[in-house]
Amino acid sequence: MPPSPGRSRAQGCPPGRAERRRPMLYRERLRPHGGAYLAMLLLIPAFATVFYEIKPIIGFIVGPTLYALIFLISWFASPLIVLTSDRLSVGRASIPISALGEPVVFRRGEAALAQIRSELDMRAYVAFRGGLDLVRIPVVDPEDPTPYWLIGSRHADELAAELRLAQAAQSLQTGPSSDS
Repeated sequence: MPPSPGRSRAQGCPPGRAERRRPMLYRERLRPHGGAYLAMLLLIPAFATVFYEIKPIIGFIVGPTLYALIFLISWFASPLIVLTSDRLSVGRASIPISALGEPVVFRRGEAALAQIRSELDMRAYVAFRGGLDLVRIPVVDPEDPTPYWLIGSRHADELAAELRLAQAAQSLQTGPSSDS
């Protein structure tokens, strides 16, 4: 079903049960870097100090408990990248691979920073974490106002390769498109 005018497919619903049963070609969860969890350890003494004034035992219980809660939320709420034979889903956004163009990988460094800073189109769908390689995938559907998806990945080359394979397999199944 095509998106309604002015609504991007990237804003669509999460994949349904039938789509979840399709074999996955690629799956990755965009969890925070390990250094972020180490930095969050500073929350334990911060919370403990605040609650220590109320009652010392509360400080020693609340600090680690709140750290564990924040850790679990950041761990399980991280967006998931799922590529099936006909669909790419990142977090809650989902798009058919037939609406996607050739993926381009940008390594960490100046090229990746340029994609995030000066070259970023505000209509693009973005999902990345700091310190990751980026995959830029143009949206070729003329009715979709989203110009491209910019996705961070620890395995950007693998994601791009699997997407190319899925696109090639889909074009073989549907046959060449006629532009007449």
